[in-house]
Amino acid sequence: MYLLDNPVRRYSWGSATLVQQLLGRPVDGRPVAEVWMGAHPDDPSTADGGGRRVPLDVLVAAQPEAMLGRRVLDAFGPRLPYLAKILAAAHALSIQVHPTSAQAEAGFAAEQARGVGQGDAARSYRDRSHKPEVVYALTPFELLSGLREPEQSAKLVAELEVPALDPLVAVLRGEPAEVAHRGALTWLLGQRANSATWVDAVAESARDGVGARPELAVVHDLAARFPGDPGLLAPLLLNHERLEPGQALYTAPGTLHAYLRGMAVEVMAASDNVLRAGLTSKHVDVDQVLTITDFSPRLTGFLRPERVGPGVVDFRPPVADFALRVVTVRAGEELAGPADGPRVVVCTEGEAQVSAHDARRLQPGEAVFVPDVEGPLLVSGNGTAVVATA
Repeated sequence: MYLLDNPVRRYSWGSATLVQQLLGRPVDGRPVAEVWMGAHPDDPSTADGGGRRVPLDVLVAAQPEAMLGRRVLDAFGPRLPYLAKILAAAHALSIQVHPTSAQAEAGFAAEQARGVGQGDAARSYRDRSHKPEVVYALTPFELLSGLREPEQSAKLVAELEVPALDPLVAVLRGEPAEVAHRGALTWLLGQRANSATWVDAVAESARDGVGARPELAVVHDLAARFPGDPGLLAPLLLNHERLEPGQALYTAPGTLHAYLRGMAVEVMAASDNVLRAGLTSKHVDVDQVLTITDFSPRLTGFLRPERVGPGVVDFRPPVADFALRVVTVRAGEELAGPADGPRVVVCTEGEAQVSAHDARRLQPGEAVFVPDVEGPLLVSGNGTAVVATA
């Protein structure tokens, strides 16, 4: 069992309080957006086993069968197939979408053939992997995920009473729904160079309507944070949702989404393929966003918890790369975590003792990596542990 020293990402959208309070560290005014817990080569955790410190990706590559187990090694090769994070947002991340495996393979090969460097800001595909995601809320967590029915979006946009948006309303009222949404996103992405006038008008209309619809409050907030960005209409095109602590949501490849605020454990395939569509100063690859987005209207992908037993809940997305088990123990209890495979365990409240071949007592925000070779995992103490596994 290896105690993890996890890298911190201080993006501007991060919270200046949430992660610090979880970890019991001083609040110094600096944002912490993400804490990475895994073996992603861009920023791997450092694994500490008996005083020997080594990057987790190096450890896995050196002993792949012991670390991963034969089942995971055969399926994914000698790498940890997922990345876990603590994510804490004070305000909106970019509107983004992730590719399927086939789209990632094709996109990566095409950029390699064109000679687009891995460090190039215009690079869209950093690797050949899909990037499905799950977020498990630790606080109330607000987000946009998946496209509404286009007629509903058309009504919301029309209620703004901004004449410059009449073409968008007309496109949304086309048929069928997938064609309507593709046309709407194409129109919206085409406005990035000349939207300032109508964006200001939308901001004023949303300000006047705050209180009537929760989506308008989000539009108004986005207008202040991203002046001139047509992506501020996203809350009217996407489903606007709020997770309560203990709820989880699955984001499939092809799903437009944006996280708005709150703290969660996020687990994803070990990929850095992010294509942005708005609310960002970074590169927007219009052609690829339109290529990989699933334009079918759909409800938000809430994951139904599977109750394994008292205090033990599983969240299983429809992919093999990762799953989550949440174990909540009270004094005197000892409950089962996943029995095999590579496991990243993070304590999210109270105190959790994680036991396999070795044992570690974890405080909030502390994490360990438990390799397959250590066998079945048990959790005791008085707190909650979130376990990511393949």
